[in-house]
Amino acid sequence: MTAAPTGPGDRIWPHYAAWVQRPVLALTPSQKLLRGIFDGTTFLLAKRCAGVTAMRSRVGGVPGLRLTPENGTGGRLLYLHGGGFTIGSSTSHRHMVAHIARAAGCTTFLSDYRRAPEYPFPAALDDTRAAYAAMAADGPVMIAGDSAGGALALSLLHALGPGTPPPAALVLLSPVADLDLDQGSFQRSTDTELLIPESWARRAVAAYLDGHDPADPLASPLAAPFPCAPPTLIQYATGEALEPDSLHTADALRAAGGPVTVEATPGVAHVWHLHAGRSHAADTAIARIGAFLREHTP
Repeated sequence: MTAAPTGPGDRIWPHYAAWVQRPVLALTPSQKLLRGIFDGTTFLLAKRCAGVTAMRSRVGGVPGLRLTPENGTGGRLLYLHGGGFTIGSSTSHRHMVAHIARAAGCTTFLSDYRRAPEYPFPAALDDTRAAYAAMAADGPVMIAGDSAGGALALSLLHALGPGTPPPAALVLLSPVADLDLDQGSFQRSTDTELLIPESWARRAVAAYLDGHDPADPLASPLAAPFPCAPPTLIQYATGEALEPDSLHTADALRAAGGPVTVEATPGVAHVWHLHAGRSHAADTAIARIGAFLREHTP
């Protein structure tokens, strides 16, 4: 377990998650409206990252944002944003991911994969496969993702086609790994989950699955043993609803033969990394991500 956060901003953000973001998620029925709110508060959540150039791009036909740090290592990273498969974008995550790109020295593609409800399963995974295959054709690629983006990264391990190499490394930030919400994660964390209301999680998952079986490992990656297991770093907030998914993912990847590092941080909300540049806890976690990716850059 990493140390509890100590910066002044770290005392504010958990309250912001619990008293502002959580009610907004619970009480706003429109995912489209939530997208605008999430994208529109990016400037508040994270500090702009100097030393990283951003350019709109397409990889494998998938739109997104290419983030190029000064003095990069030559490493390449595919980043998959979170947001319950329904919200989140390269706009909402651009500052956080720019901080990760700079810390890792990696040229990074932040994917704008298709989202539900307009494009339910398997559209997001199809886009992830297309972007990864295009990048992998030019050499080794590492993958990082938060929350629902972590689910897509893990599902990709099940979906790799013949001749497509596995990622050189994985970074998973509070990954979703089991879409059967009746397993009880939210019931066990009612008092300690600061950000995600169960009602919104159920709406988002239902929109994404659109009637598809959650036991399909392409949707719930923990539903089957992983066929491969790259070196992996998993970070999660102590007591959050997705803590069990993070721990079960670590066990499953280890069972598949992969080296896994797990880091838990107390006193923070789900994907606290979004406060990069405004939170000591976020900056500490991102520095560790950068060191891990530099260590595993081919």
